[in-house]
This record gives sequence, C-alpha cells and structure tokens, in this order.
Amino acid sequence: MLAISALVFTSCSDDNDNDVKPPVEAPATYAFTGKDGKSNVSFTGQEARLVMASELKSALGTNTKTEAQLIEMFKDGKGFAGTVPSNNKSVNESGKKLRGTVASATNSNVDAVETDELRLKMDGWIKDHATEVYANWNTDAAAGTAGKLTTGSRTVYVSAKGVEYNQAVAKTLIGSVIADQMINKYVSQKFIDDNKADHEAGKPYKGDDTKNYTALQHGWDEAYGYLFGLEEDPAKPVNSLDDRKGFLNSYIKSVDNDSKFKGIFDDVYNAFKLGRAAVDANDYELASKQAETIRASVSKVIGVMAAHYLLKGKGAKDANSLHALSEAYGFLQSLRFVEINGQQVEKNQIAGTIAMLEADNGLWSITDDQLDQIASRLGTYFGFTTEDVVSLND
Repeated sequence: MLAISALVFTSCSDDNDNDVKPPVEAPATYAFTGKDGKSNVSFTGQEARLVMASELKSALGTNTKTEAQLIEMFKDGKGFAGTVPSNNKSVNESGKKLRGTVASATNSNVDAVETDELRLKMDGWIKDHATEVYANWNTDAAAGTAGKLTTGSRTVYVSAKGVEYNQAVAKTLIGSVIADQMINKYVSQKFIDDNKADHEAGKPYKGDDTKNYTALQHGWDEAYGYLFGLEEDPAKPVNSLDDRKGFLNSYIKSVDNDSKFKGIFDDVYNAFKLGRAAVDANDYELASKQAETIRASVSKVIGVMAAHYLLKGKGAKDANSLHALSEAYGFLQSLRFVEINGQQVEKNQIAGTIAMLEADNGLWSITDDQLDQIASRLGTYFGFTTEDVVSLND
C-alpha cells in the first residue's frame, strides 16, 4: 500500500512539473517577432511625432516662419521637411498631429477643460513668438520688453516675461505628449488590463489581419518608440551624451550620466525588453512590474530635470539663466503628466508653482529663494536633494 501511494505521489509530481512554465527572459535587444516569423515591432507614429517636435522646436528658435506656418506645424501636422526614419516617408503624410496629441492619454486624470487650456496656452506661445518676439528681434530684451539677449556665446530671443518659447514648447511636449502617452496610456495598468483578453485571443491590432501584432504588443512598442524611436538602431539604443536624440531620450541619458542616478537608463531599457517578452508570454503580472519601473523612472527623469534647470536659472538674469528657466518652465508643465509614488500628479500640486513663474514679469521676477524652494519640494517628491541635481551635464 505504501509503495502504491509513493508511486501515485511521484506520478502527480511529474504532471505538475510538466505544467510549470519556463521563466520569461528578456532578449539581448528590443527585437520581437510575430507568429509569421517577421518582426512585429512598429512605432512609426512615434517617430513621426518626434521628428515633428524637433522641427517645430527649431522653427521657434528663428524668425523665418510665419505665425500661420508655425500653427500649421503644431495643429495640422503639415509644413515639415523631415521623414519617418524607418520608412523614409514624409511626416506630412503620416496623419500625426502634435496639438491633438497634447494631454490626450486615455487613462490620464486630465479632463477635457484642462486639455483645452494647455493647448490654448501653447497656441498662445507660438502666436506670441511670431508677433511679440519677431517684432522685437533686434531689440535688447529687458523685464517687460521682448527681444534679444546675449551672454557670451549664447543669444536668446525671449518674450516680455523672459520666456524662450522654443524651450517652453519643447519641454512641455516631453510631458504632455511623450510622457503622457507612455505613462498614462501605453504602459498604464489599465491599458494592460483592458487589452489582455484580446491579446490572449490573438486578435490582431484593430482587427486588421495584415498586422502581426496585438493591441497590447503594439502599445508597449509605441511607448518604447517615444523614448528610443530615433536611435540609429532602435532595438539597441546607445547610452551616451554624445548620442542624444532629443527630448526624453536626451534627458534620460543626461540623468544617467550622473553617478547619483546611474543605472536609470538600463533600468528602463531592460524593463521595456522584459515587459514586452512578458506580454508575449501572457505573463501580465511580470509585465505590470516592468510597467511600474518605466513609469517611475520616466517620472523621475522629468522631476530631476525640472529641478536642475530651476537651480541653473539662479543668479543674474541673462541669456544663460533665462534659457535654463524657460526649460524649467516647460518641464514644470510636464510634471502634470507624471507619477509620484504611483499616482499621477494632480493639477493643484503644480498649478501654484507654474503661476509663480508667470507672475509679474515672469522669469525676470522669480527670485533665487523661490527657485530653491521649488527645487527642494521636487526633491522631496522624487527622492533627491538639490545638491544631487544642480551639476548635471545637460
């Protein structure tokens, strides 16, 4: 009887061993294939928006585009010279539009009213650049007067409140488009939960049988594309200050380059790889853990850069400090779209700080004590000290 019991126990144990799934492992690079054996990684839309954002930033640093041309670039997705790197098609034909993507993530707590407010604010920046700043292109800038300001080798063109609009727009896009789409859509827990049933069933993206990826796979790739889509080899991004590709890509490398934050680049890259492998293996718990890492790390990068530029803006108001404060001003707008301790930043957590930079003569008026206060508060939120961030290689 004992022998039979032992035999039965052994047999059951063997059956259980057969049911154990092998552990999910991340590939060496961000390369994945569909059931057809072909690559099923696609993020051309993210490439297009990044190219558009870069061109718009450049255009806002000159006086060569009319207001109508600048608005066309921002609102209509037209008027660009660039192409999508992966397919060499004009971004004008991509159907992507920056303005319509601003503050549009489906799982964000930003409502329609607040979305419209931010889009209208950005419209105003573009209009003011093409009117107020253009009209004073050769005027010496001062508090309350738009114009040109030169310090050493740097020349900036600022509004009456000291804002360099190309920097404000670019840094706001980092949060309101790139981080928002990543954190509050594609790697949000709700996106994973809402799409895992169709993924389990193997349903192709949007029911299109020509697509060899599911919505969950594609969403993960789109988040990846917002960060690494413009790399020479997107599957294997280069972590170097000499190879920054603009926007969030540049700043994760800047932050990682500092010894106090070393490892954040690899944390995010490895989380993307392991998370996508987990999605492919239907291991949603593992995918969710990687998504948490991505959300927290991207949020921290934006918090670090906001504090860094605030501190860099201290001292005499000149071309260098106003340039830094304009970047900080944009990064502060971006903080609305990131997470602190797993929760999206609320409007009332950041609105007062933004108002402080907009009051009176704006960036001309902000004091060193106020800048220290804001940067210190950000450090409390994101887990760093002002000493940690003041000397980043930006």
